[in-house]
Amino acid sequence: MAYSDDTESDIIVPKKWYEKLPREAWSKYDKIDQPDNWFEVYRLTDSVYAIYEDGHFEEVISYLVLGDEKAALIDTANGIGDIKALAEKLTDLPILVVNTHTHLDHIGGNHQFDKIATPDTPYSREQAAKGRTKASTGNYLDGDMVWKPFPDGFDKETWSVKPFKVTRWLKDGDKIDLGGRILEVIFTPGHSPDSICLLDRENKLFWTGDSFYPAPIYVYKPTTNLDQFIESFAKMTELMPYYDWVMPSHNEPRIEKHLIKECYEAAKSIKADTAGEYTEGVADGIPVHRYDYGRFSLIVRAER
Repeated sequence: MAYSDDTESDIIVPKKWYEKLPREAWSKYDKIDQPDNWFEVYRLTDSVYAIYEDGHFEEVISYLVLGDEKAALIDTANGIGDIKALAEKLTDLPILVVNTHTHLDHIGGNHQFDKIATPDTPYSREQAAKGRTKASTGNYLDGDMVWKPFPDGFDKETWSVKPFKVTRWLKDGDKIDLGGRILEVIFTPGHSPDSICLLDRENKLFWTGDSFYPAPIYVYKPTTNLDQFIESFAKMTELMPYYDWVMPSHNEPRIEKHLIKECYEAAKSIKADTAGEYTEGVADGIPVHRYDYGRFSLIVRAER
């Protein structure tokens, strides 16, 4: 997801959102005991772990995917907890960070790692080079954004998203070989200029980053593009025969793939002004319309 720099509306951050936790979806999986209380860790399959940052409103999910020769850590959350130390407790394999895009809640721990693969776009290159200062993130660590105690030694006043060095720039169609397991790179801009999905054809899994997750999806910021979002979902829908489960980067893991087609149809109806009822609001100073579809919502600019 993204975040709200202001408090003009709760259309983005509902009050006391954390009272809905724990989400029932996590009860299906084995929880792995580990010493870092900032994260929760679940084993989704024998070779896929979910690292869940439930203490922050974003509820970021990073995934540790094991191959025979190396592991991919898909996104590194907000840089609040020590995700590198946690990942190294889960596997002895060399770890390659793979970013689904470069919003701050997906690259916060990148600076800890030596091997990082990131989508090759001007936007990504800018984010990698400059990072993010606390001053640029507004209320990101304040108020209802956080409900769990911060980890020992963490100082929210000095927190920042540090710049990081990319060792592999990813292009559409690239294949990431983990040894006996291939992750295929699918460019899906719309939510961000550099959004990608990762397809594991053999295991029929599809990591969607922020292109899709079961919550309000943001397509209203200046760096979003509804037309690109629709084009990307056309591609994601065409790929549905090659995956059984969708692995989003927020809130819940391993969700039903039919939601991809539903989101595609919803976005097209919004573009065509046939979507029906919506909620008006303001987010980051931008007038927005929120369309709700049960398991997900779409928040778009009021003027399109």
